[in-house]
Amino acid sequence: MSYQTGPTPLSRSALPLDYWLSTELSAITPAGARSRLREIADARGSYMGAWAAGIGMGAVLILLGVILAIRLGTLVPVPSLSLPGAALAVLSSVFYLRVRDRLPRTSRAIVNRGPGSLRGALSFAGFILIAFIGLFALMAKPSTWQDPAALLTLATVLAFMVCLLVVGIIVPATIAGRSRESLRRKATTDPHFRALLEQDLATWRDPYGNAGYGPL
Repeated sequence: MSYQTGPTPLSRSALPLDYWLSTELSAITPAGARSRLREIADARGSYMGAWAAGIGMGAVLILLGVILAIRLGTLVPVPSLSLPGAALAVLSSVFYLRVRDRLPRTSRAIVNRGPGSLRGALSFAGFILIAFIGLFALMAKPSTWQDPAALLTLATVLAFMVCLLVVGIIVPATIAGRSRESLRRKATTDPHFRALLEQDLATWRDPYGNAGYGPL
């Protein structure tokens, strides 16, 4: 004899994707709780951040080649720096688009030793710049501050340091820090990507315990 009344509760695997993607569920779940959606989002954000850094590095090399060509009065730096930079930017763009539109392999270990948020990246970049400027100020001779050529060189070096910190630290950290919001937006606006998530939801089971597919 059964005393159960009402509809049978849905199992975790039967819950719809919109339930796991909902911001309400995410808001009441601890940020460190494990879920399949969060693993996908974190892996996707890490890969996207890495390839975005590659795009930025390629752009910096192109810019460096052009500036050196102007400063030195020769086109030699252009093929030696700008062409590899363009190739790096194009290749990174191709892989960026691939990882943006596909589900990543979460089984691979992704090691990210950099800042994981925009705030952390800005703090790290600011510390590097302050340390560099302070070290230069301590070691520079008084006459250096009166030399326009030396000051122009310093300004150029600082500008490229800022560019490198932006593309190598700030951009990847920003993408990684917003990876969950990015996945939710992608699932809402891209039918193909949503179909990939729906298929994954239908077949995925937690190999280690009883974790749910979400929240995000």
